[in-house]
Amino acid sequence: MQTPLARHMLNRAHHKGTKPIFYGWVMLAITTLTTLATSPGQSFVVGTFSDAIRADLDISLSKFSAAYMIATFCASLPLTLVGRLSDKYGTRFVMVFVAIAFGLACITIGPASSLTKSIDPGNPIRPWIILLVLTISFFFLRFLGQGALGLVSSHALAMWYERKLGFAEAIRHLGMPLAVALLPTAVLALIAVSNWSTAYAILGIAVWIIVLPLIAIAYVNTPEDIRQCLDGDSHPHPHHDQSDQIDIELDAPAIGDAGLPSQSPPSTGPQFTLQQALRTRAYWIVTASMALSAAVGTSFVFHTQPMVADLGLSKPAAAAAVGTFGVVSLIVTVPFGYLIDRVRPRLLLAAAGLLLGVASILFAIASSTPSPLITLHSSYFTIGLSQSLLFLLASPIFARFYGRTHHGSIRGSLTTFMVIGTSAGPFIFSFWRDLSGSFNQVYLAAGIIAIILAVWASRLQPPSLPDSDRA
Repeated sequence: MQTPLARHMLNRAHHKGTKPIFYGWVMLAITTLTTLATSPGQSFVVGTFSDAIRADLDISLSKFSAAYMIATFCASLPLTLVGRLSDKYGTRFVMVFVAIAFGLACITIGPASSLTKSIDPGNPIRPWIILLVLTISFFFLRFLGQGALGLVSSHALAMWYERKLGFAEAIRHLGMPLAVALLPTAVLALIAVSNWSTAYAILGIAVWIIVLPLIAIAYVNTPEDIRQCLDGDSHPHPHHDQSDQIDIELDAPAIGDAGLPSQSPPSTGPQFTLQQALRTRAYWIVTASMALSAAVGTSFVFHTQPMVADLGLSKPAAAAAVGTFGVVSLIVTVPFGYLIDRVRPRLLLAAAGLLLGVASILFAIASSTPSPLITLHSSYFTIGLSQSLLFLLASPIFARFYGRTHHGSIRGSLTTFMVIGTSAGPFIFSFWRDLSGSFNQVYLAAGIIAIILAVWASRLQPPSLPDSDRA
């Protein structure tokens, strides 16, 4: 489908007798903004609302965390279906519905929660009703924001880039460190001048303002829809081999008509289905690494204040630690994207896992070091490196290893495991702290597991379709 912006750019180039610019750059800008629009469903924003919501509804931190964990786990389950729908109908179609629903989820969480306050405080089922409403509200925020909108944004970009996908993913993620550093402060200011319900509603309206006009004016599913090729090349990509130099799998498209009957892009290389991908070792090496990173990284962000308090440091120290995380992520995102397009994925995946292990162990030993503050910042510095590299790797590895035809469902299954990690991580880490009085042991265990997975990741190789499946 040729949107107004695409039609204008193509007509202008035709009248001038020049080659139109690669529309993938427009799609890169769009997916960067839609990725930023996932923020109201991300842990760093939900966590910012924690004190205000708990005070308003009179619930404990443990119940708040339980609602968040259950909701996030349940939100992970439909994501493979979202990927399949975007494979079948195109990312544009799916993103419209996701954006509308996500905005509504932000707008309605406050009024839905306020209804529970009308229940008699002496009613024994009142806390459970509050917990149920909060869980349902968190489910929609997590499923539609962090899950579906993030997934479709990543999938959309993989339809336009292959050789340059690492760099493109880096640009797409570039705004998130700024959001992590700046948005919590803005949210607290909104809550201070109004209330948490109004603040969330404003975020929901902002999602609509950012996403919906972009879809209407400029969004195009694939380069084939406007007679262009992957990466802006003049011809479809040749059939790549599986050499270990860069480890790029084959998924070259042919130039298609604007009115393709199917939204799946044509490709000449091996195109794995989800079932075929699940039978490869590469899938589970990548997925295990990503899920652990999601669990540990979310715990670092979600539990920053109690982690810092355990070290005897102040709340400003907690804010500074998150600032270190955000600044590091911002600085390294583009260089890491450049590396992903040029360095063997097994080396990068192993390095990211090793950094994750080091970050976890650094925090585990921080309380016993001469300067806990320096060790704390070193830990957040290192986790910033690891998280940036790991999450940039996810889409390029799967698009290059398994092709574009079923990329949505395959990438969706990975997102499911990652969202499960984000739900389980904070709960497991807080449960261990309540049990033992310290985060140290659980972070030490996570660090050891991360290093073991890093060794496994060093054996990552591009998969091949069995002859029976090729036939």
